[in-house]
Amino acid sequence: MTPIIRPATKADEAVLQNICLLTANAGTSAKELHTDPALPALIYSLPYVNVESTWSFVLEDDGEVVGYVIGAFDTRKFEESAEANWWPLLRARYEPLMKDPDAVFTAADRMYIDKIMAFPKANDAQIAFSPAHLHINILPSHQRQGWGRKLIGRAVENLKENGVQSVWLGMNPKNTEAAKFYGRLGFRKFEGAPEGVVGITVQQWEECGN
Repeated sequence: MTPIIRPATKADEAVLQNICLLTANAGTSAKELHTDPALPALIYSLPYVNVESTWSFVLEDDGEVVGYVIGAFDTRKFEESAEANWWPLLRARYEPLMKDPDAVFTAADRMYIDKIMAFPKANDAQIAFSPAHLHINILPSHQRQGWGRKLIGRAVENLKENGVQSVWLGMNPKNTEAAKFYGRLGFRKFEGAPEGVVGITVQQWEECGN
């Protein structure tokens, strides 16, 4: 059966969490880095099926979700909604644990928990380039088969349908393969962008023949 791209729902939370974990170490598995395997997804995938101004699509092959592209139409609205309705729930969960002398956390766990406690906002240059941002992850079994391009294409189509003409994303600077992939699609660094952040306009996407 040919894989399909469909809208994600809250019923996909478990697979979104798993895929996020299996790609969270600069594109490879972060299983060995965490005592709490939910942490990467609590920041980088699950908010996008729970928070305002978001959208999400999954790649499904024979009933199994093997990848996703997710994001926000309006990053500032997303940040505000998450600050009101998402991060407080997680802070209530993790703050007591951080004070518990018997709790065991790895360095990677603590890095993510620090983000939960004070999630870094996008800078003004990112918002000036586009209000929208996205994240994409695909399991190794379905990488290098054109699905990344198709998922981002569906995301760009969705943004265009909703009046958004550009989008940016952030990646781990150590993930050189991802940087090459985004470069081939036409993503470029823009003025004021932090390290690892690149963007593309809908026009540039279409002109690149995507």
